[in-house]
Amino acid sequence: MKVILIDDEKAMHLIMKRMLAKMSDIEVVGCFLNAKEAYAYLTTHEVDMVFVDISMPRENGLEFAERVRASERETKIVFITSHKEYALSAFDVYAFDYIVKPVVQERLVKTVERARAEIVPDVDRVVTSSESLIDPLTNRELDIALAIVDGLSNMEIAERFGLTEGTVKGHINRLYGKLGIKRRVQTVARMKELRMLT
Repeated sequence: MKVILIDDEKAMHLIMKRMLAKMSDIEVVGCFLNAKEAYAYLTTHEVDMVFVDISMPRENGLEFAERVRASERETKIVFITSHKEYALSAFDVYAFDYIVKPVVQERLVKTVERARAEIVPDVDRVVTSSESLIDPLTNRELDIALAIVDGLSNMEIAERFGLTEGTVKGHINRLYGKLGIKRRVQTVARMKELRMLT
């Protein structure tokens, strides 16, 4: 799981990196002192989860989260803050979690494990292959891949799953990256190679 940290205090970067390093399969791919630089990074990199402070100069954590949601990215946002009073506002921008400082290891582990559970593929629907994906498909990505196999357009996929076309395009881009393909027509062949189609 790829994560980034956003906090205007460098000490928090060190604390969080130390705590996250104790968990398996967590890669801290970036640390940012402000939300603007972090958002610029998100536009060109795939990130599973963002740990962001709320009280920061210029753009605060809530404003950052609003921008991420408006862009239809599904990156999980976890607020790490000294302020309890922003919890309701945080969940208005679809926060994945809200952790009040000081951060406790056990609390952080629960958040990460809950996030990890959401990006594990549905094992009942995927046949194990000797050639497996480095980055597994989420359940939603698998649903969309199967819809592509069924010949559905982006608009039809959006209607089937109650999503916007923009969200569907985002899923498809991530799907292509994980499958190592560039075009829609390659989906069936690649999924057969991986024994994801029976």
